[in-house]
Order: sequence, then C-alpha cells, then structure tokens
Amino acid sequence: MAHVKLASKPALIRVFYGVDAPVGRGCSNRPDDVYLVQFFINAMWGKKDPASSDVVGPTGVPAPTVDGICGPKTVDAIRSFQQFYTASVIDGRVDPMPPGQTSGPLHHKWYTIIGLNTNFSAIFGIDRHSLICNEPNFPIILKQKMFI
Repeated sequence: MAHVKLASKPALIRVFYGVDAPVGRGCSNRPDDVYLVQFFINAMWGKKDPASSDVVGPTGVPAPTVDGICGPKTVDAIRSFQQFYTASVIDGRVDPMPPGQTSGPLHHKWYTIIGLNTNFSAIFGIDRHSLICNEPNFPIILKQKMFI
C-alpha cells in the first residue's frame, strides 16, 4: 500500500510518499501504489522544472489517467518522467525505496519514487508537497488509506 513518512532531513521535502510494491511493466502493480505514481506524473505533466525549464512529459501527449490501472500509457508516462529525471534508470518502473538507500545497488542511480517526490516539490513548492492530500486531483482512495 502507498505510504507516507516524515523526512529525516527536510531540505527539498518534509514528507516522503512511497510505494510498497513495484509499479510498471511486469510488476505487481497494486492499485494504491499505481494511483500514487499516476497522481504524481499527472500533476507534473506539462509543467516546467523551475531550475532547468525542462517540461515533464512530451508536448502534445495527454497526461496519463489516474485510474489505479498500470497499462501501456502508464508505463510510457513513467518512462517519459524517467527521461526528464535523468538521475534515474529509464526502465518504465517505479520501485519501492529500501530503508536507508537512495540509489539502486547495481545501477547507482536514484530511485524514481525519489524523483517523483522531489520534482513535485520543486515544481509546486515544499508546502504544497507536504499537504498533497489537499490537492483536488489526489485520489480519494489514497486519502482514506494514507491519511486517516
């Protein structure tokens, strides 16, 4: 199930929203984890990174639907985000972040879930990231599971 944790060193984010199971092609794709990934990508789609002016997602392509189902459009959207967030591996997957690790043991690149959190915060602000459950498009099912 998607989860929330307080950040131990709140610099870019105060809280961390994570997945418990992998999301992407050939993964378990638990609906609540998929909802979280889809929400992040959907919210940032078409927005500019304030530092680089790069845009999340290809121009003219609609943002992925937030429906909790990981189909080909969600996998393509994950890959598009990973191309934008070049610090991660471009594999169309969002893996859970093991405790105490920020990068993968084999590829030494940041976990995509870190990029989803930090880029949302960079684009919309640390306060808006901290209160993500107040976002109008935040899935109600996640509000009920993560914040009660």
